Amino acid sequence: MKNYALILSSLLVLSTAQLFSQELPRPSMARTQSVTSLPSDYNLKAGPVLMNVNASLDSEYNSNIALSSSGALSDFIMTPEVGLAIQWPITASNTLRLNTSVGYSKYLIHPQYDTGHVLIAPDSVLGFDIYVGDFKINLHDQFSIQQDPSTVGSLSNVVNFSRFENVAGVGVIWDLNKLVLTFDYDHITFVSNNLQQVNGSNLTNPGNLNYSANQVSAAATYSVTSTINVGFEGAASIRNYDQYGIQDDALSVGPFTRIEVTPNFKVSMSAGYQTVSTDSGNLTQAEANQPNNVTPAFGAGTTNSYYVNVTLDHRLNKYYTDRLSAGHEIQLDVFSQQSEVTYVNYTSSWKVNKDLNLAFTLNFQDVSTPNTGNSTIGTISTPSYDSFVAGVQANFPVTKSISGSVLYQFGDKFNTAPGQDYVQNRVGMMLNYHF
Repeated sequence: MKNYALILSSLLVLSTAQLFSQELPRPSMARTQSVTSLPSDYNLKAGPVLMNVNASLDSEYNSNIALSSSGALSDFIMTPEVGLAIQWPITASNTLRLNTSVGYSKYLIHPQYDTGHVLIAPDSVLGFDIYVGDFKINLHDQFSIQQDPSTVGSLSNVVNFSRFENVAGVGVIWDLNKLVLTFDYDHITFVSNNLQQVNGSNLTNPGNLNYSANQVSAAATYSVTSTINVGFEGAASIRNYDQYGIQDDALSVGPFTRIEVTPNFKVSMSAGYQTVSTDSGNLTQAEANQPNNVTPAFGAGTTNSYYVNVTLDHRLNKYYTDRLSAGHEIQLDVFSQQSEVTYVNYTSSWKVNKDLNLAFTLNFQDVSTPNTGNSTIGTISTPSYDSFVAGVQANFPVTKSISGSVLYQFGDKFNTAPGQDYVQNRVGMMLNYHF
């Protein structure tokens, strides 16, 4: 969640290219978006409703809690959490699911940065799957309350970025044997509550970042053979900020293919055209440059570009799998800041033995914002930077009811504006109790 649990989840997910984006940066997400699966085991039952309740304690050492270039503050952070997974099979083929966890973060050295409210994990979701003939319909509402600033790549010199995000929508899959059609619609609500600097001061008017967005995406996939799929995809979105009349419009279209070269080696490729256009409304450059005042970026205009992605999935044996993904795309962050992003990501999972699993991740991003005239918020947000993140996580049982994880992550933001580069080391341990 806020710090440690969010990194844990990112290490276990095999693709993290979209880590710093808030919405669909390209339409290939239309076919990868899915509701988090709930475990089939349960420890509570109420009639047909199956529930899985667990508790965990996350502990983390963070060498640079405020993403500072100099004078970094370190701290030990404790985060108790309670997780709940509910599965209600209303009929034989229609299931209601809820998956969430809530927690609270305590700073042992700098208690002024303690969580001021309950945190909700970013993968929390309420979903309902409906099967009708050849159609699968998924109604979903994904929600989160977070305050870790490190997941917004443009931020520096910030301890807490408190925000709420809700994504509610519907996804439809129409399976016509060799041809599969998908359609997704989502309404997004984003609320910024607080941006806290390392000196403990809160930036003014964080609500200027509040927005709502509507996005649609669709894809058609055709099975040429049992091992080759080709298709075409498209996505469009409109984002409206509550203040200043700012509007962002985005459109992406292009083909894709997925090839199973061997049962243990798969290749996915996609490419296409992207355009993102911003109307700054009545926001002026003078307002955007006011010290300590939060506003979206000014003067982004229109960016016409392309997206491309190549992903290699490899299974060495039943113990070791890995993925390499590289590409380029336009991303739009919470500050209405358009960026050309080139990325390379590598992840792997190694089952060392029946009691020990290791996960590795390496991520590099080159982020360039050619059309933004000025920084969004002076010293805390920058248009261009490079970032490198490397991590390793070990998962293991402790007792019959307790499982454990240990984690190390190194992060480096560089090639950026003076005073906005930083290095961060995070060491964590989590104990999870299964009731």
